[in-house]
Amino acid sequence: MKIWTHKYIRATRRAHRVLAELTPEDVRSVAVIKHAALGDMVLARPFFVAARQNFPNARITASVIANYVNGVPEDLVDRVHVAAGKFRPRPSFRTRFSSYRELGYHDLIFDITASSDSHWITLVNPARLKIGYRHSLHAYLLYDVAIPRSIFKFEAENFLDQLAVLRLRYDWPLNFGYALTHAPAAEPYLLYFPTASVVDRCWPAGHYARLMARLAEALPEHEHVLLFGVAEWEVAVGEEVMAASGARDNVRAVRDARGEEFERLIRQASLVIANDTGVRNLAIAMGTPTLGIFPVSFVYTYLPRGGLHDVVHDVMGGQPSVDGVYAAALRMMEAIGH
Repeated sequence: MKIWTHKYIRATRRAHRVLAELTPEDVRSVAVIKHAALGDMVLARPFFVAARQNFPNARITASVIANYVNGVPEDLVDRVHVAAGKFRPRPSFRTRFSSYRELGYHDLIFDITASSDSHWITLVNPARLKIGYRHSLHAYLLYDVAIPRSIFKFEAENFLDQLAVLRLRYDWPLNFGYALTHAPAAEPYLLYFPTASVVDRCWPAGHYARLMARLAEALPEHEHVLLFGVAEWEVAVGEEVMAASGARDNVRAVRDARGEEFERLIRQASLVIANDTGVRNLAIAMGTPTLGIFPVSFVYTYLPRGGLHDVVHDVMGGQPSVDGVYAAALRMMEAIGH
């Protein structure tokens, strides 16, 4: 293997020497460090798929952290290493350090997280080669190969850049490795998800209520389904949206959907309208069209270039307007063919 040389890519002499003697078929063990909530964990799936394709003889380990285990791609890896998390009270440094070292030796370690925990894990575990991002000073101490990371590029592709720097290829359109793919229901519906992992990423409940009411009137042949989150505050938001949207025959709520029902709702929707959240990323992974509402998140980091997806944001940095999201939703439905 060889490294693409470029002024923005930092590679040590050792990295060039090791890779000159290493073919993808020679690689026997690969570790991928990814600490993230459900949404970003879903976006890491194409990396695991591509790692399996490029290193056919390797045992692949996902290194995750205990407080973020929802969505771990167990179906794509041979082993899951779980580092001590940031629960309260937080485990002692000795406990955390011991859990970091349990990752062990690997031919290749890819750190696609770049957090303090992932830095420690990279540091204390030996590898023939360590690859990461160069946006912190730690990169010069931790990695044999360090590359830039853009906030204006879809995050799943940012992860895959760590393979691309080794001149390795990946599927396009992106392959999320899901057996479940978009299959619209015979009785079409739009799916709305009004919450997110943090309150700051949420569009106001009143805005969602007005949007649902207007779209229910404009698209009467579709059902309009509000999917509740599971936390207490998310349930309260869902109830507020339903109360303010008004009673309509084609509007209903789904509470406490889990497992197969949760996946079916996303997979069979004509369109998913949601904030920057894991529900939207799951829809993207399944190929379901999405409309994202982004009050604060970096738009291009979570806007895929392929598929039927759009994002609404305010260029002045405020809350997107109901009129703007409504118009975008109608454009999406026209593009879908409804």
